[in-house]
Amino acid sequence: MSNRHLALNFLPHDPARPDLATVAFLTPKRLGGAAQRNRLRRRMREIYRRYLAQPAERVYLVWVARPPALELDFSELKNCMAELLKKRSSTPKKSA
Repeated sequence: MSNRHLALNFLPHDPARPDLATVAFLTPKRLGGAAQRNRLRRRMREIYRRYLAQPAERVYLVWVARPPALELDFSELKNCMAELLKKRSSTPKKSA
């Protein structure tokens, strides 16, 4: 799932590897310098930690920033991330 600012990918959780991180925040070099990428990644992590984290989540979330994400302030980035998670929860789950 994606929008103009971010892409959100879901990977199945491997129960045999509970030690692995369940969330990743990717900021490619095409976004700009290291300081810009690090600031965006810190903001994304904090938004996820404060507002969006679900402890019982059984998937790996991979957030990928796109260049327009650098223009967003904290609240706009929060809304953008929440919108993508909301899309995911409204999508029917595939059964195995």
